[in-house]
Amino acid sequence: MTSSNRFLNRMLLVVVGVVALGVGAFLVAATLPGGSGSMGATVRGWLTRASSAVADAVAATPLDPSGGAHGAGAGGAGSWLAVALAALCLLLVIVFVVAAVAHGGGRTGRLVVHDEPAGSIAISAAFAETAVADALSARRDVATVHVSAWTVRGRPALKVRVRVTAGAAPAPVVAAASDVVRGLDRVLGEAVPVLVEVVGASVVKRGSDPRVA
Repeated sequence: MTSSNRFLNRMLLVVVGVVALGVGAFLVAATLPGGSGSMGATVRGWLTRASSAVADAVAATPLDPSGGAHGAGAGGAGSWLAVALAALCLLLVIVFVVAAVAHGGGRTGRLVVHDEPAGSIAISAAFAETAVADALSARRDVATVHVSAWTVRGRPALKVRVRVTAGAAPAPVVAAASDVVRGLDRVLGEAVPVLVEVVGASVVKRGSDPRVA
């Protein structure tokens, strides 16, 4: 229900999981005992060569090229690679924070908040969820109804997932859901964005894609 792309979210989780699994397996292999030719010895050799390569790169990129060699020997010059790496990490953190703020905020417990002179009046999301679910569950062509409230781009919104009974047409259910939503808007005093998802009965169309109205 959030505005973030579901495929990109799952892809990000897969990439992070694969990277974490690879790093963990690499560290475990590095601690394995064994002599020359064993997996542990091979991994430790890779670590040694990588450490040497990093040391050479740091020595070749001093912050002060004019006195880099002397400063590096004294341990005070440093390398601009560390600065570049820190800047890259900071940039990634900023990008992730901006993306998290711009995308949906997840579930919410408040659907509408009215500011009055005496104070603020908040209408719980549970009220709307119960009202919509009760209104649609009474229909014979509706098998199940699930209603949830989410924050999308800073605004509360409802997601109504309706599973119709076997052989039932979705059009009347969509029309009934629209009438319920319009009635809810009149009760709340303002229009709330609503996503109505009508799903066919699994015994009729197994594995079918949800229909969104």
